[in-house]
Amino acid sequence: MNELMQMAGAISDANSIVSQLKTFFLVGVLGLMYVVSIAFVWGQTKSVLKAGVAAIGGAVVLAIVVNMASVRDKIGEDIKNPSGAAAPAAVRVVDHIAPAGGGQR
Repeated sequence: MNELMQMAGAISDANSIVSQLKTFFLVGVLGLMYVVSIAFVWGQTKSVLKAGVAAIGGAVVLAIVVNMASVRDKIGEDIKNPSGAAAPAAVRVVDHIAPAGGGQR
């Protein structure tokens, strides 16, 4: 029984380490890449406009990466149930109606 408790503790520790690594990469590495890319664009062009565009583009990429789970779910829902598709329509099938006079042509 003691081995099971130790294994549960090891799994909990591993989950904690993975969570910390994920946070490190999202905040540390991606944040550093964001700042370095803006500084690189500024250093190459000396243009505030281009550095601003790099900042906005980087912010969009960071937002997508940070919210990847919700973006994945939203895209999956859009594929399953496209909102632009036509709504199902009711169809009424009517048998051939004979002409007035009762005869067939």
